[in-house]
Amino acid sequence: MQKKLVQSSLAMAAAAALGLGGAFIAGPAVADTPVMTEQQAVTAAKQVSTVNAFGFDEKTKTLHLGVENEADAGSAQIQELKKKYGADKVEVITGLKKAEPYAKNDAVGGMGYISDIPSQPGYVGACSTGFSGWDAAGKPIVLTAGHCAEDTGPGELVKLKDAELPSTAPAVTGDHESGGYDPQGIGPLGAWGYNKFGGPVTDPENPDEAADDDIDFAVINLDDSKYNVKPEVTDWTTAKTDDLSGSTIDINSVGEHSPGEIQKSGRTTGLTTGEVAAGELWPFDFQMVGDRWVHGFGVTSPVGGDFSMPGDSGGGVFQGDKAVGVISGGIPDPVTVGGETFMWGWVADLDYSLEQSGASISFDDPNEEPPGDDEAEADASAAADGTDADASAAADGEDADANAAAEGDDANASDSADADAKEADASSAAEGDDAEASADADGAEADASAAADGKDDEADSDADGDEKPEAPKVGDQSVAAGGKITGKAAPNAEVKLTWKTAGANAGSAQAAPAEGTVTVKTDADGNFSAEAPAEAGDYNYTAVATVNGQTSDATQFVVTVEAEEAPAERKLTIEPKEIAASDFVKEDKGVQITAEGFDEGEKVSLEVVAGPENVEGITLEETANADGVVGFSIYGTSASNPEAYLGKYDLEVTGANDTEDEEALTGSFQVVADEDGNGGGNDGDDNGNDDGNGDGGGSDLPRTGAELTGLAAGAGLLLVGGAAVVLTMRRKKNN
Repeated sequence: MQKKLVQSSLAMAAAAALGLGGAFIAGPAVADTPVMTEQQAVTAAKQVSTVNAFGFDEKTKTLHLGVENEADAGSAQIQELKKKYGADKVEVITGLKKAEPYAKNDAVGGMGYISDIPSQPGYVGACSTGFSGWDAAGKPIVLTAGHCAEDTGPGELVKLKDAELPSTAPAVTGDHESGGYDPQGIGPLGAWGYNKFGGPVTDPENPDEAADDDIDFAVINLDDSKYNVKPEVTDWTTAKTDDLSGSTIDINSVGEHSPGEIQKSGRTTGLTTGEVAAGELWPFDFQMVGDRWVHGFGVTSPVGGDFSMPGDSGGGVFQGDKAVGVISGGIPDPVTVGGETFMWGWVADLDYSLEQSGASISFDDPNEEPPGDDEAEADASAAADGTDADASAAADGEDADANAAAEGDDANASDSADADAKEADASSAAEGDDAEASADADGAEADASAAADGKDDEADSDADGDEKPEAPKVGDQSVAAGGKITGKAAPNAEVKLTWKTAGANAGSAQAAPAEGTVTVKTDADGNFSAEAPAEAGDYNYTAVATVNGQTSDATQFVVTVEAEEAPAERKLTIEPKEIAASDFVKEDKGVQITAEGFDEGEKVSLEVVAGPENVEGITLEETANADGVVGFSIYGTSASNPEAYLGKYDLEVTGANDTEDEEALTGSFQVVADEDGNGGGNDGDDNGNDDGNGDGGGSDLPRTGAELTGLAAGAGLLLVGGAAVVLTMRRKKNN
């Protein structure tokens, strides 16, 4: 892969703007070494054709490069980097081969899946699923590797065919070359969602093609009419029964990998264990997998104990119950680095991939009812039914006793002379007893009803008896328009945010809506975030958390949405506008060009578009600093013949982010003969007035951009094609 080194110096403004005094750079032989930034390191590493892995240590400003052998370590591109940034700031480690993707194109984290290859009719490919769960909308998804989705390139996708039959997969049979590929007969897992396989270097002349989203990551939107989501990882011990869910490991969160032991589940090698590669052994953030750069981390395992192999791609990589990545690729042969020999694999880190892709995954079923409600209601119903039954029995017993007493009294009365009187008494007694029995029955039923209601109330209380969650923890905060509001509440809770404007919205011609409401869900650690209003101003917020139907107290806080700063006005400053030739060729004098109003990090170009006939035009490039300012310096190097530079020089300055309606900044300066200047070249002792306004023939501003080298102005000077004065460039100090 052909790559081009990026110009890595950060731009400098004029000395007055940055307050750094009079001399940033001495002569060319003692030029300051620029300080490398992460963006420059990433871009530079991607442009070195022999580099197979790289990483950047922000603390020490050191670029770590991984190459295959000593010959690669000595390449001209790497030596140029060392020369530019210092040998101690570019560390090269040998023994690192280019990794290969682990999806087989001629033929999926835990369960295997197979796909038809449109570009190769009759062939299927096999990969592994990483993790299953639900996206932010509550839809079922499966995560896997991005290269498993690609056929011939980005946008050209393979066709999902079926889950792979576990009992014949290589993890069971041991046939890692041709085993498996048998369909399970269920049907396709679903349809491809987001997918991305790294970022190839397609234009070696374009250093801006480096991208943060060089990830190996894909989402499958699961067909829930065929498959059920089970947010667990199989350990492959039940594969012979063709049921991988028989023995699993629970996954509860996504997080960053940590040093130490790590595990993976995939269809080729099953459940394996390795070690996260130590930073000093493997200080790289990007690895070339196939012909793509992929962000992630390395895993080592003993020789003969592969952590992963072809077909494991997309397989779930985890530590405990935390998902940390999916398999991206690896090197099939043992690797020796720093005297250690091991097997090596590359893992696309899941937290980074989710962030870059904008995707999300939850391992809690959003459609599941909170536990306990149904059981409590059932217990309450049973209690009520039992009490009613007891009351009914008591009432029946009292009725029966009353009837028996009535019949006995009736019989005795018929044997006596005063039968009618006794019968009347018996009837009265019977009716009295019956009335008492009825009253007792009613009372019993009333007591039973009351008891039932009481138990029902208790049951309802038990059902709703989850403790009230704590109020969300959110403080006053200031964010940019459309930025993120953050806070913390109970894990996996729903947090309802309600806001109203606190007053007029400064910096905005359009008023924000008077009020709004949004509900978000916390993660397993209780963290939540929500998008802030798009209009600037102060907003009074209220946050309430809900867990299992219980609602917390409200938390009130203020969000200040900051108005965007108006872009800085474009401005070009040239000092001095006129300079004597004898001053122009002094290293501590020259013409300083300062351009303002660009974006931080924007590439800014200065071009000498016109000048004396004996001057050849050039283009210089620098990077705008945090204030959007960039500086250049031009001076001559032929002190013996300063007249070579006499004339007017027209300049144009443009930015890489310029739009079509933005015009170039233009200006000019003039080199004049000493007798025409304002005291320049008086005695060569720099005793002129150096305030930069031209009245001293020049100014003592730093040399930060370019040199004019007189090559064809007269006898004794080096001739280049018998013609032009050539402009040469020297980098300025990185500040």
